[in-house]
Amino acid sequence: MRTKTERLRLLLVESGTTVGGTERVVWELATRLPSTRWDVRVWLSPSPGVDEFASALEAHGLPVTRVAEVDSRWDWPSMLRTWRRLRSERPDLLHVHHVWPAADRYLATLAETAGVPHLVVTEHIEGHAHSSAQVQLKRREFAQAEVVTAVSAAVADSLVRDYGVDRACVRVVPNGAELPDEVAEQAAARRVREQLGAGVLRPLWVCAGRLEHQKGQDVLLEALAEVRRQGLEFVVALAGEGSLRGALEERVRSLGLGGNVRFLGQVGDLGPLLAAADAVVLPSRWEGMPLVLLEALVRGRPVVASGVGGVTEVVTDGEHARLVPPEDPLALARALEDFHRHPDPALRLGRRAAARVREGFTWPRVVEAFESVYDEVLGLASFAPEDPRASKVAR
Repeated sequence: MRTKTERLRLLLVESGTTVGGTERVVWELATRLPSTRWDVRVWLSPSPGVDEFASALEAHGLPVTRVAEVDSRWDWPSMLRTWRRLRSERPDLLHVHHVWPAADRYLATLAETAGVPHLVVTEHIEGHAHSSAQVQLKRREFAQAEVVTAVSAAVADSLVRDYGVDRACVRVVPNGAELPDEVAEQAAARRVREQLGAGVLRPLWVCAGRLEHQKGQDVLLEALAEVRRQGLEFVVALAGEGSLRGALEERVRSLGLGGNVRFLGQVGDLGPLLAAADAVVLPSRWEGMPLVLLEALVRGRPVVASGVGGVTEVVTDGEHARLVPPEDPLALARALEDFHRHPDPALRLGRRAAARVREGFTWPRVVEAFESVYDEVLGLASFAPEDPRASKVAR
C-alpha cells in the first residue's frame, strides 16, 4: 500500500483544440496540486488553438507533450506512438478530461496495455449519444476507469441515461471560480464600457463562449432583434471564436443589429469584460458546468441563462438569476427587457448569487475534491474524506 509521503506521477490529458472551460480545470489541477505529492505532466492536442495554453503551463514549470488524439481503430501508427509515450511517461495515475462526447476513447485501452495502473475519467458536458460504435467505446472506457467524475449532476445523469453507468459510482465535482481583484478590475471595466459605448440608457450585455451551435448565440441574436423592436438601446459583446462566426456576423447584418453587436474574438482575460457588464447572457442549448456562469456570478453580475445542465445546480430562477428555456428567443428577450427596464432588482439577483458562488464554488475546493478522488484510487482513502458514492465503476 502506498503512503502519502510518496511523490506520485500524475498525467492529465485533454484533447481540445481551443481554450475553454476544460482547459481551465486542467490548469487549476496542474498548478494547484501540491508539488510535494504530485509530479504532474500534461498532454494536449497539437492544435494551434492551445499553443498559448501549453506555453503558460511550461512557463509554470510543467512538462507538456503535444499528442494527437487517436480517432480511428485503423490508425495503428498513432496508436503505437501513443502507447510508447505512455510507456515512457509511466504515470501512476492517468486522468482524462472529455469535453466532446466521442474524444479520446481509445486512450483508456492503450493505457491499460501500456501498464498504467489507475485511470480517472472526467466528463465536462452532457453525454449526448452518438453512433453505436462510439457508445460502445465510451462504455468500455467507463468500465476501465476506477472513478468517473462529472462536473454536474446533470452530466452524471446523462452518463446513466446514455451509457448505462451506475449513478452511485459517479463523483460530482463542480467547477470553480477565481475570486476577482475588484479594485484592479474596476479601472479596466470602465475602459471597456467606454470603448463599447455603454451607458446608463445603453446597457452592456456580454455573451462569452465558443461560437458554436451548443452556445446558442443565434438564439440570442433573435432575442436581441425582439428587444430592439421594443425601442430599447443596448450593446452586446460576443467574446469567443468558432466555426459559426461568419454565419453569426451575416445574421447580425440581416437583423439590422450592426450598431448593437460587437464581435470581440478570443479574449485573454474575461474578468474586466464581465465586471463591465450590466448583464451576462448564456443562451446555451446544453451545458455541463459553464465557467463563465461562475465567473460572472462571483463578480455579482446579473445573469440570464438557459436552464440547462449544471446551470440549475448553481442558481435558482428569480433568486440568483433569470432562467429561460433553451432555444426560446422570446423568453430570452422578455428577460433582457426586464433587466433593461428594472436594473436594481437585477443587481440584487447578482449580489445574492455572488455570495452563493464565493461560498461553494471555488478552485481550492475543486482541487481538494479531485485529490480526494486520487487518494481513493491510489489506495490512500484513509487520508481522504469519505464519500459513500466513491467506488469503482461496475465492470
